[in-house]
Amino acid sequence: MTVISAPSGHGKTRAAAEWARHQPRPVAWLCLGPADDEPAALTSGVITALRGLFHADDDLREALGELDPASDANTLYDQVCRTFEQPASVSVLVIDDAQRAAGQLRAGLLGMLVDDAPEHLRLVFLGTTPIEAWLAKQILEGSAVHLSAADLAFDRSETEGLLKRFGNSLDSREVLESTQGWPIAVQTAALASQRPPGAGDSLEDLLRSYVQTQILDGLGESLAVFILTTTACTELTAELATALSGRDDAAAVLDELVDRGIFLSRHCESGETPTYRWHPIFARQCTQILRRQDPTALNLLHLRAGEQLSSTNPLSALRHFQAAQDHDRAHQVLVANWLELIIGDHARQVATFCAGLPQRLSGAATTQLILACAEDVMGEHQVARTRFRKVLDSLPDDATDEGVESVLRVARLFLTDDPRAALTAARDVHARLSVSGEFEGRERVGVLFLLAWTELRLRLHPESAPEIMSAAAREWGAMGEAQLERSALGSLAMVDLWDGRNARARRILSEVDAPLQASTSIWTHYEGSALGTAMGLLAYWSADFESATEWFGRVIEAGDAPVPLGGAVRTFLAFSAAGARDPALCRRAALELEAVSREEAQGVQWPIFRDAAQAVLEEVAGHRPRALALVERHPDAADLPMIGVVLAGILRRAGDPARAFRLLSRHRAFMGISYVAISARISAALVHRMRGEPDVAHEYCEYALDIAEREDIRQPFCDGDLNLRLLLTDHLTRRTSHEAFIASALTAEQSRRGVLAALSGREVEVYRLLQTSKTIQEIADALMVSVNTVKTHQRAIHRKLGVRTRREAQQLAP
Repeated sequence: MTVISAPSGHGKTRAAAEWARHQPRPVAWLCLGPADDEPAALTSGVITALRGLFHADDDLREALGELDPASDANTLYDQVCRTFEQPASVSVLVIDDAQRAAGQLRAGLLGMLVDDAPEHLRLVFLGTTPIEAWLAKQILEGSAVHLSAADLAFDRSETEGLLKRFGNSLDSREVLESTQGWPIAVQTAALASQRPPGAGDSLEDLLRSYVQTQILDGLGESLAVFILTTTACTELTAELATALSGRDDAAAVLDELVDRGIFLSRHCESGETPTYRWHPIFARQCTQILRRQDPTALNLLHLRAGEQLSSTNPLSALRHFQAAQDHDRAHQVLVANWLELIIGDHARQVATFCAGLPQRLSGAATTQLILACAEDVMGEHQVARTRFRKVLDSLPDDATDEGVESVLRVARLFLTDDPRAALTAARDVHARLSVSGEFEGRERVGVLFLLAWTELRLRLHPESAPEIMSAAAREWGAMGEAQLERSALGSLAMVDLWDGRNARARRILSEVDAPLQASTSIWTHYEGSALGTAMGLLAYWSADFESATEWFGRVIEAGDAPVPLGGAVRTFLAFSAAGARDPALCRRAALELEAVSREEAQGVQWPIFRDAAQAVLEEVAGHRPRALALVERHPDAADLPMIGVVLAGILRRAGDPARAFRLLSRHRAFMGISYVAISARISAALVHRMRGEPDVAHEYCEYALDIAEREDIRQPFCDGDLNLRLLLTDHLTRRTSHEAFIASALTAEQSRRGVLAALSGREVEVYRLLQTSKTIQEIADALMVSVNTVKTHQRAIHRKLGVRTRREAQQLAP
């Protein structure tokens, strides 16, 4: 079954018709009308459509002629099943405008076919957004493929091809950006240059005309006014829609528009208030229509939206006040919410907003301080610090405005690099947290979060960072701020990982749903970077280097990470690429290192990060002398325990565990960190083994394994050190509590056999045939076994691969 759902203008019918025209298989087509919302009418339509296959397939002619629409649904279902069990080819039944069934797709004959269609009949449903909800069971089970508006949207090459076809000279990238791939909008853009000379209509004029005449005029005045009123906000709740439209039934009207597919989608996670999102192009055209009709009314709508959103969505409130030209109110919202906005990955929008204020507001000290913090998060560190110093120079020596002082206290945490000055700023903020009237509510949580980041970045009080970040996560969770809570939890996991508490970090991340799937998540500066980096580090220490490089790569691709992750993520990518021994990954990692600063900046010793990353890449490339030369540059690597462990690993693999142990001994303050303790004990074990003291060596080895298995740290035991592998192999012959852990470490470097490693030879044969379109009977015939035998193998395959359906198994194909 295939389900294609999208609003009008996405070319569902045309795409399906083009597909059907090129199909060698017979295709029956049923286009539903307004009266087809009764099971009996649907049944009659289905039979009529199927009988249209008379001339498409001789084998079907006689059987289809026996179908009588007047028969009851059960009888017809049995007849249809018998009809489509025997033909040599598969037939397709397309149900167009399926949303007109009004939820009756699961009723009568059609409902029976949806639940269990015969082997040689495929179903295709075309319609607007409600239909995927009616067929959710099949989609979730994998027996139906769902194509949405995103799948139908034009991509760059398709847009470029359509423009060229019509001889249009518009830039395809600009068209795609402005239309977001909405097919009717792209087509309008392509046709715009084909209009007769002098016609003069722009792309926006053509789109606006389409929306007005083809959509709004056909909905009636009441719905059209509601749409024009509520599209002032691209995203809204029922409460906001009520405030904008004045209608108490706004929630019901929104749901009606969703059901009708009028460019509105409904989003609701478990336990949350539903939100509704207009298609941005459609909303923009509606706003332009209202601006032409009544600009005063549009201005009032923006003011109303700004007031409504000030406490829940300050960024949107800023935009609405700005659109209404109420700059003073917008500035008040900015000063009250700037820290939360920057932490929430809106630094660029904050900077743009500051620059767009009138001079009397944009030049104010509070605005300039906020702008400097936004620039710092955006990566413009020198510009930010220059602006910060200029503001400090302009402030009077005596008492200044309390509002400026409040912003200044927090700005120092962003913009102070010197550890002593940062310590003073952190103490000041700590003291003000207990002062009544300062840093309260949402602002307080943002300050806690930033304070913990400062502790982590400059290692001021690393032992206090987990406590502060945990408090921020808890308070954001209590406020219902799921995204910011994830941000704090991800950062908390990062703090734990840096301090070697891998098991605790794993438990924290298990509470966060977003980063656990590759389809995750909103990749914001603080949320996505911390979560992705934490997941990558967990994978790295577990010796799953491929997953680690994937996570670090995604963080980098998502944009610049905040301090201190920007250069650190690229360094971790190099460590993981070297662990994977993948030349392509190593080349990419080497290129990414060019973005890491060659000088100490933001209080971080970036040259040590660069050299450590370059050293492991040189080592894996076979250039050990170059790697050792880079290690020699940093005999201490003070305050950087992970870097120290990496450098010591290079020395150990070079056959000098004694030097490795001496380097780690300089990190005595960090010996309580799991990975430092493991690396030191491994090095000590190898030293004693070389001295002919096997009992002591194995004692140290067991100590290291105790910690490693508890925290699931495998990387040091499978990093290519031959002497260590020999020690572990010998250790297995002694009494150890870690046989399984050692075995997994010893095999981690071996080539993986892929997804079929767990299957028997016969199961692999069955699996390969399940990748084809063969039926179970045809597979049984090909293997000369019974259908039951094939089904037994299929169940075993699904169990071993951890899947539930044939389709899921097919998606795992190597």
